[in-house]
Amino acid sequence: MTRTASAPGAVPAVRRRTRHFPGPLPLASGLELRAYDIAYETYGRLAPDGGNAVLVCHSLTKGSHAAGRHTPLDAQPGWWDAAIGPGRMLDTDRYFVICADVLAGGGSTGPASTDPATGRPYGTTFPVVTIEDMVDAQYRLVESLGITRLHAVVGGCFGGQQAIQWAISHPDAVRNAVVIGTAPDTSPHTVAIFSVMRHLIRSDPHYADGDYYGGPGPVQGLGSALVAAVPLWMSRDAMRQRFARRTIGGLGLRHTLRPEFEVEAFLDRIAHQQQPAIDPNALLYLMRAEEYFDLPGRYGSLEAALEPVTARTLFVSYASDWRYPPEETDAMHQVLLRQGTYSRHAVLDSALGHGGFIYEVPTLAREVQPFLDAGAPIPGDETS
Repeated sequence: MTRTASAPGAVPAVRRRTRHFPGPLPLASGLELRAYDIAYETYGRLAPDGGNAVLVCHSLTKGSHAAGRHTPLDAQPGWWDAAIGPGRMLDTDRYFVICADVLAGGGSTGPASTDPATGRPYGTTFPVVTIEDMVDAQYRLVESLGITRLHAVVGGCFGGQQAIQWAISHPDAVRNAVVIGTAPDTSPHTVAIFSVMRHLIRSDPHYADGDYYGGPGPVQGLGSALVAAVPLWMSRDAMRQRFARRTIGGLGLRHTLRPEFEVEAFLDRIAHQQQPAIDPNALLYLMRAEEYFDLPGRYGSLEAALEPVTARTLFVSYASDWRYPPEETDAMHQVLLRQGTYSRHAVLDSALGHGGFIYEVPTLAREVQPFLDAGAPIPGDETS
């Protein structure tokens, strides 16, 4: 496949769909979903042989709206708009890009969905799901689109966990995997921060044990939880570069207990956003899925976990990412090398640390584009 000369342009019209699956979908917990919906968006055109499909796995509080706008009135494009489109990192002149809401997330079946057994929202009666469960549901979606083998699975953080799980659970369905800002397991430190966020959501008087649908909901608790999460993805250096010690409006110190610094105003906007970024129950479920991710614990060792992987794999880390540091990512890279599977590990510099992959796409593209180009199938070779 040869890269076409194309200047970066607007993303093609967003195609948002929901597909229903009658189930059952067995879950890691031993329970099953008798039926479920997966919401997804696509960009570009699927090749007749389906070989140009790229699945983008979203990070924790994002969703299937990865690029473009649903309507001309949308204030913001999708969360990875800089990466998806003609001439961009995931070039829609070449690739058919798919991004799906995970189970328990936004548009796909989750705690806000109607339980067919009761006719009411599941709330916290929805079964706890894992990264494996989410990937199995995505696999059924990909199959239903007539795709037998993805050109690539790409994801960062929570999405990176999905990307490597795809390569483990469905090795014959993945040609290339791009795993960004992800370690073999979720650290106790991240679990502790997620626990703080859970306390903030559940302590909101409107949480009502998760049965708040139809009421105001724990909006204040969610806002506080999202504020508490900011240090997870924005590093100390990033905050200094963006805000320094500037005061709001350039005013001097006013000697009050109300917000006076620009960084405080930034956090206030997150806490009081008019449209909540995510359903509070959904956030609880997604955090739990990330916490359960533990390749050595699940499979007995990291070597056993990665033994099924046949996909060419690109790991990307950020030198300043203290949450998922490069040395932990490198452990996966080294195992694949010892097993004779193609693997590359790129360590990038970014003041944003863990959040670099979302906001600094040009730097990331310099690694991802040539990797995907080199891993493209040879036309007419069905085995490549």
